[in-house]
Parts: sequence; C-alpha cells; structure tokens
Amino acid sequence: MFGNQLDTLMFIGLTVFALAFILYVVIKAFQDIGFTVFETLVLLFGSIVAFRFIPDIPIYWYENTILAINVAGCLIPVVISVRMVKSGRAPFMACLIGVAVVAVIAYQLSEFIPGKGVLISNIYLLSLVAAIIGIGLSKKIWKRVGPISYVSSSMGILVGADMLRLNEILAYQPPTPVYLSIGGAGVFDAIFVAGVIAVMLGILTMPLARMTEGPR
Repeated sequence: MFGNQLDTLMFIGLTVFALAFILYVVIKAFQDIGFTVFETLVLLFGSIVAFRFIPDIPIYWYENTILAINVAGCLIPVVISVRMVKSGRAPFMACLIGVAVVAVIAYQLSEFIPGKGVLISNIYLLSLVAAIIGIGLSKKIWKRVGPISYVSSSMGILVGADMLRLNEILAYQPPTPVYLSIGGAGVFDAIFVAGVIAVMLGILTMPLARMTEGPR
C-alpha cells in the first residue's frame, strides 16, 4: 500500500517537474525573441482561459447583423500588439510594412461565407511571410523578431481578412438576427493561431539568421 502511494507521488512529482521545465523553456524561447514573461503567459494561457470563460463583446448592431469581438481571438492579440509597438520592441514602420504585406495576402486568401464567417485558406503561408518579415526588418536586433512577426501576422490578418471585408459582413442580412464575431474561433481563430505560428517560426529560423552574421 505504501509502495503504491510512493510511486504515485513520484509520478506526480516528475510530471510537475516536466511541465515546469517545458514552461521554462517556452518562456525563455519567447523572451529571446522579444516577448515579456507576462505577454507569453497571457498569450499561451490567458487566451485559453478567456476563450473558455469570457463571452464575445458586442460592438456594433446593423439591422439583423450583430458584430462582436472575441477576447482570445481578437482583443488579446490587439492589446499585445499595441504593447509591443508602444514599448519600441516592434518598430512602428517595420510593423506598418509587415501588416500591409500580410493584409494584402490575407485578403487574397480569405473569403466571407454567409453563415460561416471569414475563412482563410492558408494561415501557414501568412505565418511564414510574417516570420520572414520579422527577421528581415529586425536589423539583426533579435529581440525585435518576435514582436514584428507577431504584430505583422495577427494585425495583418485582422485588417486583411476582417476589416477590409466589413462591408461584405454587414451586408449579410438574414431574416433573423445573426451574431458575427471577429476572432470568434478564439484560440482556434486565424488571428490567434497565425500569430503564434509566426513567432514559433521566428524561434526556429532565427539561429539560421544569426549564422549569416559570421564570426565576430
């Protein structure tokens, strides 16, 4: 009996240690490319809590179409992006270029389907473009890579796939009121997912970019 309890405690202890180590590695990787600990925790864990427990926030009602924003899929990415730009970690001009490029591609890859919302055919391409922009416009200040990539990806998709299609979205007037949410899929929404993928791609490819500097 005592042996079984000891085995259980050891298993729990090892599991907690493994999870803590993984969390440390993830936070350290995000810090290396410009995220703060707070931003990393909010992005990876706060978003899940918000998606599970916080309802969409209505912002506009046009005839039978109610437009709302999702906290996890839209509001959190916007707040994190604003923090990064204001702090200088994501230079404004670099982000402006990145958002514009991603927005153009996102618009081409997206489509508003009545009853389903805006669908994007390839978020991986958008993430890859944002990661390349982050590395290319960081001017080898590597802590700018993550912020530029994240802002370019998440805000580029928000502008290109949602804001530029607002006329189409609001023109959809079914017989009964319908609720349309920007970032409505939460942690599964393209705004959220593409932003995280762009940062992960930045983490994976940055060592290669650093190698181009050569020996000092």
